[in-house]
Amino acid sequence: MGEFRVSKTRLVLLAGIMSAIAAALQLLAAFAPGPGHIASALATLPLALTSWISTGAGIAGYAVATLLVLMVAPEECVILLTTTGPLGVALGIAGAAKLSVAIQTLIGAATLSSGMTALMLVFKTDPLGPGVSGMGWVAAIGVYAGFALLYAWAWALLLRHLTPRLLAAGAWASAGVGDSICRKPPGK
Repeated sequence: MGEFRVSKTRLVLLAGIMSAIAAALQLLAAFAPGPGHIASALATLPLALTSWISTGAGIAGYAVATLLVLMVAPEECVILLTTTGPLGVALGIAGAAKLSVAIQTLIGAATLSSGMTALMLVFKTDPLGPGVSGMGWVAAIGVYAGFALLYAWAWALLLRHLTPRLLAAGAWASAGVGDSICRKPPGK
């Protein structure tokens, strides 16, 4: 957004690849409980990277990843739909806007804690495991907000350091051609 130009064809390709990666990471929780739940947290990364490059592609990638997960493991779709996905999109957009890490963290924390609260109140699922929602919904929301603040801060720092390096290094090269999806505009 602003710093890199991306052709529409490559943007669609990027969104498709990143949504497939996000879906695969999210599905690990369904197919490999335990380690898969840890790996599924990484589904935030491809959505954040795509949103950093283009808001529209990030949202489209989020929608496609959600549909892919829905087809394979509907129980994991709710997690991607309410927490992992919105967090990635929100942090990517905030990063592209060059907001401070503090503001990115607050945006990410608000997004994540809202999703976690929706999981608890609407879907009757405790995103942090059994016991937190048993404390009462007000205390649970406080725990979710505290967790979301730390988690979003870690992601904001990681993305702040990782994303510009990946984009500048041309890490999104097309299939073997060596031409970068993201090119710096002339004169930069």
